Amino acid sequence: MKDGILRVWDINREKMVQSAATDSQICSLLWLPKTSELMTGQGLPGNQMKIWKYPMLINSSELYGKYFSHKGRVLHIALSPDQSRLFSVAADGIACLWKCHESGES
Repeated sequence: MKDGILRVWDINREKMVQSAATDSQICSLLWLPKTSELMTGQGLPGNQMKIWKYPMLINSSELYGKYFSHKGRVLHIALSPDQSRLFSVAADGIACLWKCHESGES
């Protein structure tokens, strides 16, 4: 399915509680426990990772490397146990390790 909609469901009530248009196919999803946010790994057109404030599902930021971004859809994202690093793998065959930072830190 390539509708580009991020949806949060209440599985006990079998009802959708929130949704947001991502403007891209969602290929991977990750919960960020420190900040209570969702991260999506996406395909075309941007092949990027986006962070969504929960529960409003407002796009708060996008991850791009200073010198590098994925050229293929982001197939997998994972968080290190100490939540200080993100790992992404894309269809371009490239794996990236990203340093996480606290809000307000540059």
